[in-house]
Amino acid sequence: MSSIITKIEIQKKNKERVNIYMNEEFAFACDAQLIYIHNITKGRSMEKENLEDIVNEDNYIKGKNAALHFLERSFKSAKQVIDKLTLKEFDIKTIDRVMEFLKEYDFVNDERFVELFIKEKIRSIGKNRIKFTLIKKSLPKELINGALNKITNEQQLLVALKLGEKKLATLSKSEKDTRKLYKKTGDYLARSGYDYEIIKEVLAKITSNDIEENERDRPNFEKESPTENTIKEDYDKLYELASKRYNILIKSESQKIKLYKKLGDYLLRRGFHWDQIKKVLKELINDIDNVTNEGR
Repeated sequence: MSSIITKIEIQKKNKERVNIYMNEEFAFACDAQLIYIHNITKGRSMEKENLEDIVNEDNYIKGKNAALHFLERSFKSAKQVIDKLTLKEFDIKTIDRVMEFLKEYDFVNDERFVELFIKEKIRSIGKNRIKFTLIKKSLPKELINGALNKITNEQQLLVALKLGEKKLATLSKSEKDTRKLYKKTGDYLARSGYDYEIIKEVLAKITSNDIEENERDRPNFEKESPTENTIKEDYDKLYELASKRYNILIKSESQKIKLYKKLGDYLLRRGFHWDQIKKVLKELINDIDNVTNEGR
């Protein structure tokens, strides 16, 4: 049955695509060139099914080309590709069809993406930071945890030791207080995503050559565990900073999950520990619906 084309409008975000309405209802979106190639004009009577076939094939070809271009420079997760195609305003059917093609020919493979990402990043950061970064890319937690579980503490310790020695050497140029040197080095490793036990072992190895000479000056992590007052002061400082940043972000961002991610990223860059950050985020952003649990 023929339908009347009642409206053709240029998309706001992509001037090269148009929305077509038939019988006053949205029918589909297509490349603007198609309306000239097939003489699609307002008021014309056309078979919707025939026109839809032409548009769908054209959308698929353009969506596939856009995805392949996006994948040229580096490997991407499935979610990253979907987000890119969505941003370019391709319809769901086209995106699904493009993703089937990409997965069939192994252009997109989340399992391989996680493995390659970890293989590259494990040389410079710890498992905690890697996990946080991968979750931000919307990759499945089970996939991330499974791949990270293959990384041994010995592997992490070797990298953390090199990073710790390099950081200590850099800090030593301007900082002569031994206590502050090791505190700053430990904080640096924590921000890099290493667990407390690995950090403690790294600091112990770094000081092993002069342990007798510097025993009084070197901070002992076990003996100098923070007091309740210190913990509260640190938390109050974190909460105050987070509140100020939150009040700025809500002026331009209304989605809670995006607020959560942006605020979390900001606080991590300021050197705060994720366990404390999670508590503050839960207080500031109510009803976040499970994005706070184990996610980062």
